[in-house]
Amino acid sequence: MPLSLTPGQPGGWNHGIATSQTTTVRTILSSASGLFGGYYVYNPNSSVAYLQVFDVSGTVTLGTTLPDMTFGIPASAAANLEISQGVPMTNAIKLACTTTSTGSSAPGTGLDVTIFYR
Repeated sequence: MPLSLTPGQPGGWNHGIATSQTTTVRTILSSASGLFGGYYVYNPNSSVAYLQVFDVSGTVTLGTTLPDMTFGIPASAAANLEISQGVPMTNAIKLACTTTSTGSSAPGTGLDVTIFYR
């Protein structure tokens, strides 16, 4: 029997853009009960950089607050990910870009990030 995926919410994904993103934590969605649907990220640096995603309503302290998701973005390249049904985020969606997966050091040049959410 064939299966059919039906979006949980009509209208598709919203998107948030963060140009030249480094260690300044950016809030993409401040309300509770969101979905993280994916990303497109360009890393202009000559080494891997990391997109850290947080499901935190309060303050995020990089290097101390553990990210809920972390994605390595290859050097001098772009990466993208689509999660068709989304990942539930119960508090908020926040992000930062760093040189390690759970660290607090900024990449030399900021990354261009588009996050898909609802």
